[in-house]
Amino acid sequence: MKLDLSNERRHEVALARFACVSRVDELVRRGVPFGVATQEVANRPPVELKVAARTLEDWFYLWRREGFKGLLPKTRRDRGQCRSISQEQSKMILQSVEGNSQVPLKTLYRHWIQTDATLPSLNTIYRFLVERDLGSKNRRNDPLLSGPTKAFESPLSNDLWMVDFSPGPFLKRPDSKKTLATQLCLIIDDHSRLIPYAAYYSKANTATFHQTLKEAVLRRGVPHKLYTDQGAPFVCEHSKIACAALGIRLLHAKPYHSWSKGKVERMFLTLQKDFESALGLSTSVPTTIEELNAQLALWLQGVYHCQVHSSTAQTPTDRFSAHAAYTRALECPEGLDELFYMRLARRVRKDATVRLENRLYEVDLSLRTLQVELRFDPIIKDPIQVFHKGRFCANATPVDLQLNSQLNPQRNYEKRSPEY
Repeated sequence: MKLDLSNERRHEVALARFACVSRVDELVRRGVPFGVATQEVANRPPVELKVAARTLEDWFYLWRREGFKGLLPKTRRDRGQCRSISQEQSKMILQSVEGNSQVPLKTLYRHWIQTDATLPSLNTIYRFLVERDLGSKNRRNDPLLSGPTKAFESPLSNDLWMVDFSPGPFLKRPDSKKTLATQLCLIIDDHSRLIPYAAYYSKANTATFHQTLKEAVLRRGVPHKLYTDQGAPFVCEHSKIACAALGIRLLHAKPYHSWSKGKVERMFLTLQKDFESALGLSTSVPTTIEELNAQLALWLQGVYHCQVHSSTAQTPTDRFSAHAAYTRALECPEGLDELFYMRLARRVRKDATVRLENRLYEVDLSLRTLQVELRFDPIIKDPIQVFHKGRFCANATPVDLQLNSQLNPQRNYEKRSPEY
């Protein structure tokens, strides 16, 4: 039997399934027989989910064959069609609701039932209208596992990455008396201590985290696990889905357990004592974030990655390269940008425009008064894709107010004189 689940609930189910199959995959890579691994995960699942070992086997092969999409529950073939409401009844209901938008649904239903006693219950009609964007949906998030509580080290490169934010230096801008605060987002490989990518930004939010993760994956491949704290950019639904689509198991440390991310915290201290403390001694003091990131990249490649690490007795570059044959390359680089697109829900106004960050954008006229989803790169914000019910409609374009004022030259907005 195929399930009729909302899009948010389908992703929640798929994320829970991914937590189980990724645990099975981790056990198999350690040398545990496949049957033993599925049975162990079935006995002790990483999330609150009861599942049989045979079902885990099916999920595992679906994930191997189709990726994260294969773990999404199948939708009903008749989704969106109410079997208890005939076509004539549905047409009557929609026409009545559209023609009497100010009348409560309970009042309309009382009149409908007097003329047609075969109508289903009010709750059924309400669900029928919700499928047509005339209702609201609830969302519920499932918690994921917290992190480990003992000292550890991953056996291979790209097996585990750690990521976190840290306040960066203040930049003195020549055209202003105020200084610019920066935030450093850094990813470190647990085994080799190599930095896949790190950069300074003006804000520590989801967009900057996704930009850092995207650049790290492009440069060093795809990790098996990503370890973070409970910060909002790391626990949001978008981050979970993006990591699951890449095959990355997202792990979170317990609150107030910053010591479990000791490697990334120690790397912040190294940067502050070495790189950031020497910025004032340089002949070219950075005044912009771009200049600061350029100097950081030179320091990482020319100093940090070439020095022998005190914990591993190897340079990060040599230790990472020793396991280069086991790293996972990105299968589809061209689709990586869209995976990290920010998604915002907007209601299209009657003039076929939507507002994004205090700026108006035009969309197709057929989308007026409908609920749409805007997908865009949060850094460059171009293009801005418009989706309705999961289907791409067109790109939104900035409103040209002066051009719109010339579309109807016959209309005269000037006040006529009294003699006319």
